[in-house]
Amino acid sequence: MKKIIENVKFIQDGTLVFGDLHLENGFVERIDYKTPHANSYLAIPGFIDLHTHGFRGHDCDNIQPENLKQLALEYAKRGITAFCPTISARSLAEYAAIIEGYHAVFENDIKGAAYCGIHMEGPFLNPDCCGAQEKDQLCEINLSELDGFLSNYHDDICIMTISPDIPNAMEAISLLHLYGVQVSLGHTNASFDTTMEAFENGATRITHLCNTMPFIDHHKETMMDAVFLSDCCCEIIMDRKHIQHKMLKWLIPLLGCKRINAISDGRKQCGYEKGEEGYSDTSCDMLDIFRFLYREEMFDLADCLQMCSGNAAKMLKSYSYEIGLGKKIDLVVLDHDLRICEVIINGKSILHV
Repeated sequence: MKKIIENVKFIQDGTLVFGDLHLENGFVERIDYKTPHANSYLAIPGFIDLHTHGFRGHDCDNIQPENLKQLALEYAKRGITAFCPTISARSLAEYAAIIEGYHAVFENDIKGAAYCGIHMEGPFLNPDCCGAQEKDQLCEINLSELDGFLSNYHDDICIMTISPDIPNAMEAISLLHLYGVQVSLGHTNASFDTTMEAFENGATRITHLCNTMPFIDHHKETMMDAVFLSDCCCEIIMDRKHIQHKMLKWLIPLLGCKRINAISDGRKQCGYEKGEEGYSDTSCDMLDIFRFLYREEMFDLADCLQMCSGNAAKMLKSYSYEIGLGKKIDLVVLDHDLRICEVIINGKSILHV
């Protein structure tokens, strides 16, 4: 299937260029470069949300086939072309049933955002740092049970959030790392030393930085010091509520855009525009976050794309995040007001038949 995206500006090799993109079956077949045009829209790689519990009326833990199909389509309509459904703490047996439900639906060709594996936010979390988690759903770590679970389901688990300061956590982190699951630290009271030990054992990520974890303390070293001194990747909820605006303004440059995954951590109220039925000003999605970073904070376009899609795509080993000749790309086209005009996944239009 061939498609031409005419008269757009886009990032190629770190440079903003203008022209027409000729796509065939999702790959860039040809690029016709042109002189910049005032009416050019913006073409960008699709957003990726690695931490999302639901969207536009649909919960990620509802594995009814029609719910999951609609969930994928609703994400795509807002420019999110790939997602990791994030499932809160519950027993490993319950996680297994959810994973099997997703696998059964997404092994078929589903119109919408790509399913990239489950983000398990639990069940091995510090009960004193539950946040929105239900304490009675947390579990102690049984390494034999975890090994058996991972042997069956590791291919469908992208990320597990774990507290490094609970019994057997280091052994669990090593086991997850061996199975190729991305280990993210969160919901924890971990010390500086415990956090550093977790990194040494295979943890590479932080779940919703600054939330449900120790604060910065200028009198003593904390988990936050370990985060800043490492090269781990950090999820950041950029709704300006989970981390207040002024802190975001210094935190993002401190970490650097290459270490940040912008996430929504949204529920089913997420994904609505102001004025739509269902809208809530307490949630934002990846399109809202991109608008905030690019239009309000005026970050460089390449940096915005790195935080909203590029870093996540690299972690997922996806090759659909760069626009270039011969490369596969899932595209979002935005107008001058950053409203979505077109979404293309695997070469097919999502918004238009």
